[in-house]
Amino acid sequence: MSQKNPPERPSDAPPDSDWGEDTFTETSPLAKRWARVVSQASEPPLVPAMPTPLEPGGHVGRYELVTQIAKGGMAAVWLAARPRRSGEREVVALKTLLPNLSADLSFVHMFLDEARLLSEIRHPNVVAIRDVGMHGDIPFVALEWVEGDSLSALLRTLSAKGKEVPLSIALRIVGEACLGLHNAHELRDKKGALINLVHRDVSPANIMLSSSGDVKLIDFGVAKASERLAEQTRTGVLKGKVSYMAPEQVLRLAPDRRTDVWAAGVVLYRLISARLPYEGDIATIVRQIKFGEPLPPLPASTPRAVAEIVHRAMSREPGDRYQTAADMRRAIQYAYAEVCSPVPKDQFAAFVNSNLGSVIQERRAALAKALGRPVG
Repeated sequence: MSQKNPPERPSDAPPDSDWGEDTFTETSPLAKRWARVVSQASEPPLVPAMPTPLEPGGHVGRYELVTQIAKGGMAAVWLAARPRRSGEREVVALKTLLPNLSADLSFVHMFLDEARLLSEIRHPNVVAIRDVGMHGDIPFVALEWVEGDSLSALLRTLSAKGKEVPLSIALRIVGEACLGLHNAHELRDKKGALINLVHRDVSPANIMLSSSGDVKLIDFGVAKASERLAEQTRTGVLKGKVSYMAPEQVLRLAPDRRTDVWAAGVVLYRLISARLPYEGDIATIVRQIKFGEPLPPLPASTPRAVAEIVHRAMSREPGDRYQTAADMRRAIQYAYAEVCSPVPKDQFAAFVNSNLGSVIQERRAALAKALGRPVG
């Protein structure tokens, strides 16, 4: 059955520029496009669009949907492609707000806030934004396509094989993630003042590993920053995944960049120990973090230099942690010198492909079929 798509709003016409020019500055086409979408999404339409289920082969604006790759409580992510003026088609990760949330302005603004924040962060360890628009009443964001999968997918794959993440690989992943975090934390407004951005959801699900050996942070949807459309907090609502939350998050105190340092420490703990430091139901985890229960010991084989990184990053008091993600990254580099050799990018890419190759090949095949040509 053919899929009918909601009509596109006239103001959602493609910008004249191609993606190479779509950077976010005060006068760029993408910045104007974002402002237009905010205006559209903030005013109820005269005639509400009927939500249409999105399916492979359907379209969201000028993007053809290939396959859905993820779905959460707020948004879905699709592998998609769009035509360019050159005649080629560009591959993107298309993120759409779930239709049932499109009438809730707080969720719409939270979704669009992520687009704005990503537009300001330009770093190889943070996924890049390509486009933003409306599909009927549903906002969408086109993101850089990262061929690969999440760290959480890698952990599931290794667990099924009865394997663990090699220490050198674990250090590379967390070290690269720290580089992206530090760049995000240093984001400033037009006057040069820090906007105090905090990701608040650093976890394996939000760390992408590419087939070419890149590590990229994704999902700034619950990030805290001084300039946001959405409210910073809702009473009684915890932002992020509880197992990776710092004590100040659980206690509902103001987070800062050191909150993300804690989460990076939890990720490193998870990679080394093949378990989380605090486990159980949500209430149990919250209680353990809130009252500062001691961390379960790391494996006896963990080098002292690496154990010190984990314990410092996960210090209960923020003042006792690494004060920046860059400091944690430097500590990881020093640990490399003591305990193992750094993993070159090509070797890391080979590791990713050897463990996530089946998913990568499956998506390549879906793309090749949709685009009518092989995808390298």
